[in-house]
Amino acid sequence: MRKEKDHIWPKAEGGPNEKWNIREIDRLENRRKGAEMPSVDNVLDSSDPARLAAEIDRRSLKGFKHSRNRDRGFRGLPRYR
Repeated sequence: MRKEKDHIWPKAEGGPNEKWNIREIDRLENRRKGAEMPSVDNVLDSSDPARLAAEIDRRSLKGFKHSRNRDRGFRGLPRYR
């Protein structure tokens, strides 16, 4: 099994390139999942899950988000505007 670094909150969705947003997962799993907002289980893989969850919630409605996740916040739940 080859491992590679994965951004828990994908860079394509506005995630930062910080240590607390990176984990090592199986290469095939990383390729299969694509760029999607993380679930609670994924956030718990972070070295600082509270910070990751707070940053996702604070910045989850930026205009550069992928269209399938545009109105979704933490755990993919709809956000109130």
